[in-house]
Amino acid sequence: MSYSCRDICKMIDLYAPPELAMEGDPIGLHLGNPEKEVSRLFLALELNPAVVNEALAYGADMIVVHHTPFFAPVTQLRDDDRGNTVLLELIRNNVALFTAHTNLDAVAGGVSDVLAEILELDEAIVLQPIGKTVVTAGLGRIGSLRAPVTLEAYVGFISQKLGVDGVRYVGEKSRQIGTVACCGGSGAFLVKTAAERGADLLVTSDVKHHDAALAESLGLALVDAGHFATEAPMVRRLESYLIENTMGLSIAVSTIYADPFTYIKS
Repeated sequence: MSYSCRDICKMIDLYAPPELAMEGDPIGLHLGNPEKEVSRLFLALELNPAVVNEALAYGADMIVVHHTPFFAPVTQLRDDDRGNTVLLELIRNNVALFTAHTNLDAVAGGVSDVLAEILELDEAIVLQPIGKTVVTAGLGRIGSLRAPVTLEAYVGFISQKLGVDGVRYVGEKSRQIGTVACCGGSGAFLVKTAAERGADLLVTSDVKHHDAALAESLGLALVDAGHFATEAPMVRRLESYLIENTMGLSIAVSTIYADPFTYIKS
């Protein structure tokens, strides 16, 4: 069976409805002809030159990402501007580009649900629902551990499960953790909400100094496990969905760990 770029877009929109995206979030088809035939689909959390080269070597007709290079307005495309490299390569090679961002964060089965499963949270529910009527989709998740553990032990567990060499955390090492909130990507804005919902700990990324100080003042433990690490597992979940709903479509996931940060082991 053959698929068009439009078919793939519709399929992903069914999984992560566009109406769940935050206002102003650039999602959807950013490059390419909707009628383009797609036989080889490539999935990645985000693009950098190495990921694009991997996709081109695979022979991708279309790439689906979580982080779009169109997040900020693109005002020029020039060969002497290294920031344009990935876009120019996609255009030259006629590769379509589709983005599912905050809609994939919010949807049931999306970024934070996958993270909650990895963190082994039981009965995880939405931390901050979208509006008053949609309670099954929203930002972050909150659930309970099967048995309380110390913050020190759970921080080690998080690091191991996410495959990172180091995380930052706020809180006493001996503190008992039973209820955990999580948000893949930048979720420090949920510190107050997590505390109000009774969480002992919030696991997220991109935590600033004032976020950490606020969490400490509210008695909330906080773990910054890295933006890439907390979101990347979702790509495999999207792959599974697409495999289940297509026939004859070749699908590959980037094998490049595209986190720009390197951690020094102490």
